[in-house]
Amino acid sequence: MVKNSKEDFHTSAGVIKSKDLQSTKEIVTSSKGKDFFILQSQFSDLWENMQRGPQLMLPKDIGWILAKTGINVNSKVVDAGGGSGSLCLSLANVCKEVTAYESNTEHHRILLKNVTAFGLSNIKVKQEDIYKGITEKEVDLITLDLPEPWKVTAHAEKALKNGGFVVVYCPQINQAKQFIDSVKGTRIKIMETVELLERKWKIEDRIMRPEFEMLGHTGFLTLGRKM
Repeated sequence: MVKNSKEDFHTSAGVIKSKDLQSTKEIVTSSKGKDFFILQSQFSDLWENMQRGPQLMLPKDIGWILAKTGINVNSKVVDAGGGSGSLCLSLANVCKEVTAYESNTEHHRILLKNVTAFGLSNIKVKQEDIYKGITEKEVDLITLDLPEPWKVTAHAEKALKNGGFVVVYCPQINQAKQFIDSVKGTRIKIMETVELLERKWKIEDRIMRPEFEMLGHTGFLTLGRKM
C-alpha cells in the first residue's frame, strides 16, 4: 500500500512515479513496463496495514459486536483498552463518537499513530486508566478488552444510557465468569457469552472442501445491557 503519494513507490516490478500516483489514471506503468491498477484505499486496506502492538481483535469478533449492539451514526461509544486500535477504529468507522482509554504509554503511542493514519476525526484517545472511572455519560456502548474487566462494572453502569450495551472480550473463560459475577445486583443484565470460530473453504475447479486449518479461539465475548 502506498503511504505517501508524493514520493516514488518502489516495487520488485519497478518504480511507479509520484506523478502517476497523484494522477487520475486507473492503470499506471512502472519503470520495468509492468502495469499496476490504482485503487483508493478503503477502511479494510488501512486495517490490514495498521501498525501492530498488542494483540488485535479480529474482524470475526468485531463484526459480532457491531451486529449485536446495532451501533450507528448516532451512537456514542467508549472503548478500553485501546491497544493498537483495531476495535475502536472499527467502531469509529460506523458511529458518531468514540472515546478510547489506553493507559499503557507504548500502546497509547501506537494507537495515536494509527488514528492519524486512518484520518478519523470522531475518535478521542485518552491516556487514562478506566479502572479509575469513566467521565463520559449516556453512552450507547462500552467495550472492554482488559485483564480485569470486572473492575469497570460499577463505572460502566453509571456511564451507560438506559438500554446501552457493554461487551467484554476475554481470552480466558474464568475472566468472563468473574465479570458475569460482578454485575449481580447492578442494572447490567448478561445477554449471552459466545466464542466465534472461522473456517475458510477451498473452492478450485472440482475441489470444494473446508481448509485444513481454521481460525479457532481468539476470545470469549460477553454481551450485557443496562436495563
